[in-house]
Amino acid sequence: MTSWIRPAPYDASAASLTEHAHAIGEVMAGHGRLWLGPFDPPAQLPAGFEDAALVVPTSGSTGAAKAVALSRQALLASQDATASLIGHGYWLPLLPPTHIAGVQVIARAHRTAQVLGLDGPALPRPLPDLRGHFDSTAFVALAEPALAQAQEAGLPALTSLVPTQLTRVVTGATGADARARAVLRRFTAVLVGGAATPQEVLARARGQRIAVRTTYGSSETAGGCVYDGTALPGVRLRIDGADAEGAGRLLVSSPTLALGYLFADGSSEAIGTELATSDLTSLDAEGALSVLGRADDVIITGGRKVLPQDVERAIDRSLMLRGLVRSAVVVGVPDAEWGQRVEALVTLEAGVEPAEAASLVRSALRTTEVPSFMIPKRVHVVQELPLLGIGKIDRSAARRVATDLTDPAGG
Repeated sequence: MTSWIRPAPYDASAASLTEHAHAIGEVMAGHGRLWLGPFDPPAQLPAGFEDAALVVPTSGSTGAAKAVALSRQALLASQDATASLIGHGYWLPLLPPTHIAGVQVIARAHRTAQVLGLDGPALPRPLPDLRGHFDSTAFVALAEPALAQAQEAGLPALTSLVPTQLTRVVTGATGADARARAVLRRFTAVLVGGAATPQEVLARARGQRIAVRTTYGSSETAGGCVYDGTALPGVRLRIDGADAEGAGRLLVSSPTLALGYLFADGSSEAIGTELATSDLTSLDAEGALSVLGRADDVIITGGRKVLPQDVERAIDRSLMLRGLVRSAVVVGVPDAEWGQRVEALVTLEAGVEPAEAASLVRSALRTTEVPSFMIPKRVHVVQELPLLGIGKIDRSAARRVATDLTDPAGG
């Protein structure tokens, strides 16, 4: 059995990025298998996992770590389907190559080289140092050399961002932010995924003529398999258990599906030909996908269903909270009377008085279309929201924080 390639822990330095990019290139060339899982690889792969070429960590939004095993065929199917939409191009890596989104940016650059016969991956040379704080100034410093190299190679410039990165560039008010937007406009496509992107941010980006493409996918689908609500070629979507509004759990069939899950105790779980996601979604008459939230995140309070994302969007869009609330997550905590109680964690902009935040958020929501039973009973100010992976909210941790802040004794 071929041994696993295991790069040193990623530290965002240019040397570390280079080591990971080389390892990903070995996978793309069919010369090696890359282990990025959160535990040591098994001595022997389980039956049905023999074709595993890449293993990445995943936790969804539940906080339970496990590893997803992908074949090289699934990776190629994903890369070629993406290229059918946006073309093979020159990729600027801005995401850590430790999760599927960051891995695929680099893998697509290797695929570009394979398809076009280049002498190396379509990546910046040398690869950038990503250890600094991401802001508009840092983005320009990283992007301008990459754009020049892409132009010299005669290739479209492509990159991928998480919503937080896009938001910083799109909404900033400084001269550096304006320059960053001008630079970002020069990219043929800017993929954004990993978490929900506020509609206002997308609208502003598109109004600024930035070629943003929203992506939906997961480690289990080898990254994005739905772009701008439309499934990539070969991807089939269907809704299971749809309610009266047509919302239900999303099922995905695709040549990009992972082989399955590997666990630290040596056990495994195959995915098969159809992935049952944890996402609550709907499909319109043309087949466009809308992600409403995670089915597991639905809050049942007093017998009524609350989608936390609906409340979060209302907070994000509230003019009363503009410049006050930086970010928010809504969760359900146990309640003896209601079953679950709606609560929120918020982070505030600099200079905002925390003591006033709770009443401000509740008052603002009363001016929206959010029903009264969906308005958080308590609003807790925190320094940072708990995150998973690359910018995804850790809702399990957020529930624990809210519960502890409500009842520090834990009872």
